[in-house]
Amino acid sequence: MTRLIDEYIDSGMLYNSILPTSEYCAAKLGLSEFYFNHLLKFETGKTLCEYLECKRQESARKMLEKPINTSANVARQLGYVDIQYFSLIFKKIIGVSPNEYRFLNN
Repeated sequence: MTRLIDEYIDSGMLYNSILPTSEYCAAKLGLSEFYFNHLLKFETGKTLCEYLECKRQESARKMLEKPINTSANVARQLGYVDIQYFSLIFKKIIGVSPNEYRFLNN
């Protein structure tokens, strides 16, 4: 499951704000949608939306550690329509704003 989500993020499909659905993930793994959701919750304790948000933020941290990436660029690549929303979620999960994170890690 982790690899599937990582590959989805790396594919650039989030750039168009197309988030993977349970149906998509289940089909890719050859599982029923019900079983996929149950397995994900069992393995991670999270729903697909919660898990995807964690993975997006994990990717955002890695991207922000590269000086070439701006907060706006990272937000766009990870499918956030609004930079302010991205910043709000990032700060809520990570504890600092994306720009502060960039400053502290470069």
